[in-house]
Amino acid sequence: MSKGKVYLVGAGPGDIELITLKGFRLLGKADVIFYDHLSSAQLLEFAKPDAETISVGKFASKHTLPQGEINKRLVDKAKDGNVVVRLKGGDCYLFGRGGEEAEACLEADVEFEVVPGITSALAVPCYAGIPPTHRDCTSNIAIVTGHRKAGDTRPIDIPKAGTVVFLMSVGNIQNIVESLLREGWSKDALIAAVERGTCYDQRVVKGNLGNFIEVAEKAKLRKPAIFIVGKVVEMQEKLDWFGKKPNVLVLGNHPERYKHLGNIVHRRIIECAGADDFSQVDEVVERIADFDWIIFTSVNGAKNLFPRLAKKGLDARSLANVKIAAIGSTTAAKLSEYGIIPDMVAVTESSAGLLEEFAKIDVSGKKIFLPQAEVSSKELPDGLVAMGVEIEKTVVYKTVDIEPAPVDFDYIDAILFTSGSTVRAFLKHFKEVPAGIKVYGLGAPTLAVANEYGIDGEPMPKDPNA
Repeated sequence: MSKGKVYLVGAGPGDIELITLKGFRLLGKADVIFYDHLSSAQLLEFAKPDAETISVGKFASKHTLPQGEINKRLVDKAKDGNVVVRLKGGDCYLFGRGGEEAEACLEADVEFEVVPGITSALAVPCYAGIPPTHRDCTSNIAIVTGHRKAGDTRPIDIPKAGTVVFLMSVGNIQNIVESLLREGWSKDALIAAVERGTCYDQRVVKGNLGNFIEVAEKAKLRKPAIFIVGKVVEMQEKLDWFGKKPNVLVLGNHPERYKHLGNIVHRRIIECAGADDFSQVDEVVERIADFDWIIFTSVNGAKNLFPRLAKKGLDARSLANVKIAAIGSTTAAKLSEYGIIPDMVAVTESSAGLLEEFAKIDVSGKKIFLPQAEVSSKELPDGLVAMGVEIEKTVVYKTVDIEPAPVDFDYIDAILFTSGSTVRAFLKHFKEVPAGIKVYGLGAPTLAVANEYGIDGEPMPKDPNA
C-alpha cells in the first residue's frame, strides 16, 4: 500500500475564490477531506467524486469531534494510504490549532505538509473597506483572539498597536471593550464588527468604545465576526468596494460568466442527467453522417451524444462531412475535448444568437440534427424551420431538480434565471420571488417562462467590457 500523507490546507475566510491555487489543486487530489464549519461547504464541490468527506464541526463553543479525535482520525486515514486534506477556515496556524494537528502527524511518523491560507484578520477588513494599516492612520497591526474558555473572565492582553483585530470575539464583547479602555484607549476610538466577512451576507456594524456594547446588542451580531479597532475604521464608507456591489443570485452553471452583474451568489438548483432512453439517439447515430449540421446548445448535449458514438464504434471522424455549431464558447470548449472545432460559434450565447448566425448563410433544404434537453425552448427549432431547414430533434439529456444550499434573501438584490428549468425549480423550492428583488432572464425563452408564472423580469444586462 502506498504511503499516505496529510495536507493541512487553509481554506480562506469564506469567499471560495480566496483559497490558494495549491489548496484548490489538492482538493481535487484528496482521497479523504476533513472540513470544519469555517471552511465553505461549496469547496467540497471541487473534490473527486469518490472522495470521502468528513465534517469535524468546529462551531463556536461546540465541536462535533474533540481535537484529540480529529488528530487520531487524520493519522489513521493517512496510515491507510490515503491523501488526506484537512481543510481549515482561514489560515491553518493562526488560532486554528493546526500546529497541534501537525504535531500529531509528526509523532505518528505520518508525512504532512502545510498550505497557508488567507486569514480573516486581513481579508475581512479588506472586503469591509477597512485597510488594517494606512500611512495616515497607523503603520502597525496586532491580531488577538477574543475567545476564552468558559468561566475565564481575565482581561485580554492588548498589544501596543495602531490597529487591533480581534478574531472569535462575539461572545466576549464586554471583556474586549473593557480591556481596551483599561489599556488607555479612548471611549471615542472607532470599532467595527464585520459579520460573515467576504461572503454575500457580510454586514458591517460600527460604533466607538463608549457605545459599542449597546450598538452590538441592538444589532444582534451573528457569528462568525471579527472586530477592528483603530483610526482606520473611519475609511470604511469611502473604501467599501464589496458592499457597494449588488448581490446577484445565480441559479445555473458557470457563475463566472456573470461577474459583471455584481457579487455572485451561486446556488445550483438543477443538474443534468442522461436521457432515460437512448434508443432513439442510437438510431440517429447510425445515420449521423447524413446530416448537414449538428447544433449543440449546451455542453450537456456533447457530454451525452459522444458516448453514444463511442458505443457504436464511432469517433469524430464520423462527422468529417458534417458541420458543427455551438451556442457559445463554453460549449465549443467542451466539443474540443472530443476532437471537434465548431464551424460556427454564436457571438450572443443564446438561441437567438444561433439564429442570427444561421441567417447569414443559406441553409434552406439542409438537414440539421439537434440533440437537446427533455424540456427545451422552441425558439431555435421553429426559427430554423422558418428558414427552410429540415430539422430532427432528439432528447439526449434531462434536467433534475436538486436541493440548493441555503440562501438569505435579506441580502439578495437580484436573481438571474439562466433557463426555464431554473425558474420552475426555484418556484418549487422557494415558492415565490421575494418583494423588492430584481429579476433577470438569460434570453427571451427564459423570460417567457418566468412571465408564465407571473414573474416580471428583464433581459440580463450585457457585460460592458465584453
